[in-house]
Amino acid sequence: MLHGMRQLAWDDLRIFLAVARAGSLAGASAELNVDRSTVSRRVDALERAFGARLFLRTREGVRPSAAGERLRVHAERMEAVARAISPAALVSEKAISATVRVATTESLATFLVEQGLLGLRAAHPELVVELLGGNRPVDLSRGEAELALRTVRPEEAALVARKLTKMTFALYGAQAYLRARGTPRDVEELAGHDVVLPSAELSRLPEAQWMAARPDVRVVFRSSSMGALVRAASGGAGLVVLPRLWGDREATLERLGAVEKIPARTMWLVMHEDAARWPPVRVVADEIARIFAGTR
Repeated sequence: MLHGMRQLAWDDLRIFLAVARAGSLAGASAELNVDRSTVSRRVDALERAFGARLFLRTREGVRPSAAGERLRVHAERMEAVARAISPAALVSEKAISATVRVATTESLATFLVEQGLLGLRAAHPELVVELLGGNRPVDLSRGEAELALRTVRPEEAALVARKLTKMTFALYGAQAYLRARGTPRDVEELAGHDVVLPSAELSRLPEAQWMAARPDVRVVFRSSSMGALVRAASGGAGLVVLPRLWGDREATLERLGAVEKIPARTMWLVMHEDAARWPPVRVVADEIARIFAGTR
C-alpha cells in the first residue's frame, strides 16, 4: 500500500526495473544514462512510498526482495503497455521505421538470412531486423526480443504462437565420404561409420541422443554450433543427422534416409500479444512465415 505517495509515475517503475535486471545501481545508471545518485534516490523514494524493502543488498549487488518481485510483475505489465502505446507503435504500415529483434538459434539465423529475410528492406528501407542467434532462451515478456523461434509452444497467456512448420529428421553424408566409406544399407545400421555429434546444450536434443546411441560408431567431431557440424559433414568428416529443413538445402550432402524414431518437432513463431499489434513486428512475422511456407 502506498504511504501518502503522489501518483506513481512510470519513470519510477522504469528505474526500478532497470535495477532489478542489472542487479546493481551502477548497471541501471549506465543502462538508462542517468546519474547513479538519481537511481539511488528514486529507489529510496519507492521503498519509502511502499513501506517495504524492494531490494536486498548482497556482495554481488542487489536483488529484488519478495515485495520487489511482486512489484516487478506489475511493473513489467506497465512496461508492455507503455511499449504498445509508444509513438513507434502508432506508425502506419507504409512508414515503418523500427528495429525488430528476432531470437533464434545460430543455424536458423543463418537460414533466415539465406532465404531472403533482409529483402524486407526493399519495401521498408527504415526497418532494421536484429537476429539474436544463440541457444539461450529469451524472455519476451520482459522485452528481450519482439519475436522468437521456438520448438515448444509457450503456455504463458500473454504470448501468441504462430505455427510455422513441422521439422522431420534424416541422415546425411557428403558425397566424398560415401565414395570413400560406402553408404549405410539402413539408417539404423551405422556400425563402423564416422559421425559428427552436437555437444554441450545441443547434446540433449533427440537427434543427438539417437546418433550417440548407435552401436559401434566412431565420433570424430563434436560442436555446439550446428553450422560447424554441417560444415564438418559437408567436408566429408562423417555422417550427421539434421532437420530436413537444413540438410536438404546443402548441395554437398546426400540424404540417406529419414530417421523415423526421432519425433518431428513443430516450429513456432512466438511474440507477446502487445508486440503482435505493432506493425513492424507484423511485417517481420509475416515474412518469416512466408519463408517457412516456401521451404516445407
